[in-house]
Amino acid sequence: MGNSLEYRTFESLQNSYDYQDNSAFFPPALDNENCFSRHLLVNKFLNTKEPKFLFWSIEADSNVIMDPFCVETVNYWKSMLIDSIDESKREIIETLLKNIGLGLSRQRKLTDSYHYDSGFVNNFDGENSYISFEVHPPRRCFRLVENFEKIVNKINQIKILGLDLKLELEAKYKVKDLNVNFSEPSNIAAQVMSINYNDLKKNINDKTNLFLTPYIAEEIYKDAKQFTLGLEYIVDTFQVVDYWSPDKKR
Repeated sequence: MGNSLEYRTFESLQNSYDYQDNSAFFPPALDNENCFSRHLLVNKFLNTKEPKFLFWSIEADSNVIMDPFCVETVNYWKSMLIDSIDESKREIIETLLKNIGLGLSRQRKLTDSYHYDSGFVNNFDGENSYISFEVHPPRRCFRLVENFEKIVNKINQIKILGLDLKLELEAKYKVKDLNVNFSEPSNIAAQVMSINYNDLKKNINDKTNLFLTPYIAEEIYKDAKQFTLGLEYIVDTFQVVDYWSPDKKR
């Protein structure tokens, strides 16, 4: 059996930046619901206006520095720096610009992260191993949420039909020894998700040896669900790559 773990939220796993929650300097040109990026963390920045998501996106993928929304943001901050005479504003803007470079210097070591189509990611940070959810490609993050909710919906459907919940779930999801005596369908769905994850054939280089408990599976789902609020993505399900709408501003 692998190692179990304490749950760590997505935000608690990220680096901290000065003024990372300050949305006062969000570019007005991007305050538009039609803006849409292929990077989920950039979309989170567009949705919340909080620059930390832009910095985290640069850490995850240095190509974000060429994303039109990142370019627009940097240019806007530079223009404000030139035009502003307010020293308190200048200090914040200078820090935000420095954070862009700091994000580039904090590139994530993908060799220590193992990404699975289920949306779960096994990570090793040099000291600790942990499981989190995927943020790129975005389809995997949404897939984790969708898969969990499909199981919950199936549980509710079985209950409405008056069928044997344990037999039906074990047959459909090829799992054994489910405890279906919980009042909350989400608790049962978390068991299914954790069993499927633990039975999944892992990457040959993945030495994290992590064991996903139902509690952790449910917490990761809740975290991913909260993260994706207000976000969307467009994907051609017959392809392995993600697409974005040509009608939306990029």
